Amino acid sequence: MMTVNVLLSGRLKLDGYGRGRPENSDGTFPLSLPEGSTVQEAIQGMDVPFTQVAMTMLNGRKCERGTSLRARDRVILIPSDVAALWRALGVMNMGMESVFDF
Repeated sequence: MMTVNVLLSGRLKLDGYGRGRPENSDGTFPLSLPEGSTVQEAIQGMDVPFTQVAMTMLNGRKCERGTSLRARDRVILIPSDVAALWRALGVMNMGMESVFDF
């Protein structure tokens, strides 16, 4: 088993996903997964419906749901409203290509 840290962005946290789970001081939720798990399995592990996640990030970079995870990775699950905002900021070319790489 390995532990990754999952951040629920925007509506995902406001809508109560993660409620009842222990939370790290940085607002992430520790999630234990089998070695070799993917971002998709982290979404499942947090009980978030797949349709609620518009974008995923791994350690500060946009990633696909099939991306493999390693212990201590930071996974961010982003709903459509926040993803739209991030895309708009990326279009403005704010010099944050690693985050706004769409």
